[in-house]
Amino acid sequence: MKNILFLSVNFPPMLTEGSARAFRLFSKFPELGWAPMVVAPAEVAWDEADACRIGWELSGYSGIYRTGEVIAASTFGPERAAQLLEGNTASALTSSPLRMISGMLPGSNLVSGWEKQAASIAADIITRYDTVDAIYAQGPPAAPLLLALDISAKHGIPAVFDLVAPVDGFSLPGTSRQHLAKIEERVVTSGHTIMTPTRALKEYFLKKYFGKVTHDDISIVSDFCLMPAEIASMASQKRDGGTHLLVFADHRVQGRDFRRFMQALGAFMKQAGACMGGVSVRLISSSQEESNKHIRKYLQDASVSCSHRLQDKEELDAIAQCDIFCFIGGTDESSQLILPERLLDALCMNRKLLVFGPDSPASQLALETAGFSASLDDVPAVIQALQAAVDDSEKSVQVGGSRPPERYAPDASDGDLAKLLAYLLPV
Repeated sequence: MKNILFLSVNFPPMLTEGSARAFRLFSKFPELGWAPMVVAPAEVAWDEADACRIGWELSGYSGIYRTGEVIAASTFGPERAAQLLEGNTASALTSSPLRMISGMLPGSNLVSGWEKQAASIAADIITRYDTVDAIYAQGPPAAPLLLALDISAKHGIPAVFDLVAPVDGFSLPGTSRQHLAKIEERVVTSGHTIMTPTRALKEYFLKKYFGKVTHDDISIVSDFCLMPAEIASMASQKRDGGTHLLVFADHRVQGRDFRRFMQALGAFMKQAGACMGGVSVRLISSSQEESNKHIRKYLQDASVSCSHRLQDKEELDAIAQCDIFCFIGGTDESSQLILPERLLDALCMNRKLLVFGPDSPASQLALETAGFSASLDDVPAVIQALQAAVDDSEKSVQVGGSRPPERYAPDASDGDLAKLLAYLLPV
């Protein structure tokens, strides 16, 4: 078994883009003969049972090294804990109001915590093991990429960079897009192995760095289905009692686009007579305050519930309990290049897909699997797509839902991934 140093800020419990992919690759590496040693962000305990589980896992070797002490979600509250898992800064509820007002308490941020501790933990891992054969670094954010470059140069260890989105499209306070663009170029043109989860993202890098990288320098390793047994079992059970629509709003969707969707959803619910109980809606959004404002305005009498982002298992449970999975994508450049992981989770559970936003891998996947898609600029088309999805939902249940294309099967990426990893080793 060969050792691979696994650097990812997005590793669970994070809910950032790349989190599910990081865990799936971590689970896949041992099958391919690689033992991953993960430098991961701090764990979050949601309740006492969760704290006991984490304590038991820490007592034995799991291959995961955390860059901070376990954080109790109860000290932050569910909404602030969700902010932490999305890479944002949050202050504990139990903090002194005076200290918070005076700015003496900076708050917690799992990303910055990773950046401060990852280098020393990685150094300890390299010292502890006789051989670290390769480095896997996932970005964005940029910190794992820079750390991988430094370790590779210092120890002569080959690296594979997994870019799940443009690096310069992800910024934190104190960083500029210009600075991140330089880091991205340094990584993509480094001569190390580069992989992306979508063809759209590969083509983006080839065009952006035309003349500096070639087609053979960047490989596509598609994401793949990997579902916990209990979730898969729940997803296979037939639901009763009307149509349940789960709406998942990407954190990039804000302002006018989100308002337009909520306006269209309200019009559809009235038009379809959904207020009588035929259709129920659950909305998961990064901005619960904005969501509730639009619900009060456009969906006063409809059967709609709303929540902030949840922990990973709860979000998978919510997908398993729905009939239609509706994803609202952002209009920024990054959104047009990525395949959202929750959308793939829904497809792996054979749920009908409904995507609103620009043309993207997400909208293409929905159409490819007999789902529906529409632009947020066209409110009538959004209403029509909602109606079509609900009309089709009963038929989809009868025929078994939307089947994932073969390229997303659990073993579909084995060949591509194994080949990339083999290239990292000397002949």
